[in-house]
Amino acid sequence: MKHSLPNTISGLLEQIACGEITTHEALCVQERQFRTRGEQLKCVTSFFNNDWAQIGGAQRPMTGVAVAHKDIFDQPDRLPGLGRDHGQSQVGVIQARAPARLAAAGCADLGALAMAEDACAAVAMTRHVPTPINPLGAQVAVGGSSSGSGVAVAAGMVYASLGTDTAGSVRMPAMTCGVMGLKTTHGLISRQGVAPLSVSLDSVGVLARSTRDLRLVLNEVCEPGALKTVPNELRAAFWWPEHLIAQALHAPIQTVMQAYAKTPIDIGRHEARATQFMQVIMARETGCLHHERIASALACPEVAELGTLGLALPQPWYLSALQARAACLDAFLRDVFHQTDVLVVPLQTDVLPDCEQVYPGSARFSSRTLLSLHRLCGWVNYLGLPALAMPVAYDARGLPISVQIIGRPREELALLRFAQRLEHEIHGSDGIAPSLVLEDL
Repeated sequence: MKHSLPNTISGLLEQIACGEITTHEALCVQERQFRTRGEQLKCVTSFFNNDWAQIGGAQRPMTGVAVAHKDIFDQPDRLPGLGRDHGQSQVGVIQARAPARLAAAGCADLGALAMAEDACAAVAMTRHVPTPINPLGAQVAVGGSSSGSGVAVAAGMVYASLGTDTAGSVRMPAMTCGVMGLKTTHGLISRQGVAPLSVSLDSVGVLARSTRDLRLVLNEVCEPGALKTVPNELRAAFWWPEHLIAQALHAPIQTVMQAYAKTPIDIGRHEARATQFMQVIMARETGCLHHERIASALACPEVAELGTLGLALPQPWYLSALQARAACLDAFLRDVFHQTDVLVVPLQTDVLPDCEQVYPGSARFSSRTLLSLHRLCGWVNYLGLPALAMPVAYDARGLPISVQIIGRPREELALLRFAQRLEHEIHGSDGIAPSLVLEDL
């Protein structure tokens, strides 16, 4: 029997509850889509074997919902591939806490998704595993490092995916694939069982196609009481760094900001300082973590370049960047969030690039174009704030243009509540529909 599944988790759960489709049927359809499209889009590093015939008993909150996650999480009896390989079986490995909480809620895990090697790249291209293909078009670049997660969610292969974000690695894949990506408050979601890159900056995040789905997943992966309650009426402001933004983005982004945020705030001084400190911390911690692989020439070029720089930095610079963090956050909260609850800022500084413009070694490679994908990301990680990547307009080629919505620590619900209005008025009530262009692959 052929089934057409709803676009959102909430829609699927409603169909299952009403008896329109059984849990077994729903999972079989999702697994078939996952395997077929995963092969086509080259975004799966390992397919997990599941026996849906064994599903039964009491329904849990997410029973019938299939997910898959970035290949950076420990899985039962499996070490992650980290973009280096397809993962390794190892008896006794315990599932990482975040995906384990989803599994406990009833989610079925279909496989491990492609990622940039060691989570250290702004794009999807890797040396040892295939590079994922963007469902928006084979020529469109996929952002990293949670690249497989962005592709799988955008292609309708899974309803949601967990990734990690050190300097934009959840937001960039979401941006390039036209879905939503939530970088959570630093430390909000457990990183137990997650391979690190820069422990001071790493956050576990969620990619999905609707604000309601993001909230459903977030409620399950967070510890009880971790999220703060927020008011129903939210004040919104925006930052517009005109000198950084390509002319093609001016009208689309400004239209959204002025319609939904209205109040301008200049955070340029805070952003510049936080970006500098983030770069020092990320370089130093990457170098210390991977020094043996760098010394033995086993590290990928991105890790080798960043880590070598980090190891050459004076130790006092790194310590100063860490020590300044609390004061920088306090100043930002005082200057910005005394007059607003959410801050809308650009995410990309130019239209989405083609693969040849940002994949190293390509004939048309441009470091400036590559920078446009992540220039405005890392400062948020330094401050440890939550940020939601969301498409709000489309460029002349029909490709998404995204902004990021930023809030106070542990106020992810404010971001989702604000984004829900944009979602309804820009995309409709059923979230962001998957855009499949499989004939172009």
